[in-house]
Amino acid sequence: MKVEALLCLNAVFQDQPNVDFYMNKRRFAPLGEFIEDVLCHWYGEYELLEKHHSYIQWLFPLRQQGRNAHAKPLTTSEIEIMKNTAEIQHRLRRAYKLMLNFFGVKLVGEEEIEVIRDSNFSTRFSNLNTNAHNNLRITRIVRSMGELGAAQYQAPLVKFFLKEILVEDQLQNMKESALKYFLPAVKNDHERDALSEYVLKHRISKNAKRLLPVVTSLLPTPITHWTPAYSEKEKKWLSEEPGEYREDGWYQLENERIVLPATLAPEIVRALHSRTHGGKTAMAQQLEPYFYVP
Repeated sequence: MKVEALLCLNAVFQDQPNVDFYMNKRRFAPLGEFIEDVLCHWYGEYELLEKHHSYIQWLFPLRQQGRNAHAKPLTTSEIEIMKNTAEIQHRLRRAYKLMLNFFGVKLVGEEEIEVIRDSNFSTRFSNLNTNAHNNLRITRIVRSMGELGAAQYQAPLVKFFLKEILVEDQLQNMKESALKYFLPAVKNDHERDALSEYVLKHRISKNAKRLLPVVTSLLPTPITHWTPAYSEKEKKWLSEEPGEYREDGWYQLENERIVLPATLAPEIVRALHSRTHGGKTAMAQQLEPYFYVP
């Protein structure tokens, strides 16, 4: 007997509202439609998708009770049925694409899944920045895809939003939700760690761009005038510290401070002194926020 049939037999005496909805046997509630009607007729209906608040808990169910009292939490038996029923998996992916279009993005690729901007991204991004409740929807979508056997769609969506926030300087009202909720919801440890590294890398890169003018204004000669030559001992220490090498060879810590090789530190201090003629304490106060000597 097929797995699908066995699972259905085991759950036959249980209430399965989420399975029934995805099998097109019941409408979502309250004031709802059958899932096929939603998937076929709601695509591109942005005002309807924005203002209707009952459907999202049914399209992307979770184990926890949401705000819609009519939508029931996923049960363990429902999860197994939904993960192993081809018809449900097909509808789940259609629901995912429906919401991606609402957000102004789309899927590309089959084996290598990627999320990119859609042609409507400008107006849809404006909507995302204005209506913060969509951050809750995105969190729910990411978590639900992981629960229902479609975890491969989690990381590409989260990475897309992180890139828009950290690199493209878009969707700034989404930043806190992306870091606190979207990213931790990714189930695969390797993918989640890679996303965390991506965040760290681009936070440091962005901070470095902001920091360089400050550092340059302190010194009579730009810091790029010097070539950092870290000793083997210093390199070993750096390998254990959170941060990264910048393109100009300097190592920048996670807290934004630039690491000075011990051999260069005295020369840079002398350069600062020649500009400010400050005392030891004054120079230490000026340099400490921006530099570190291991």
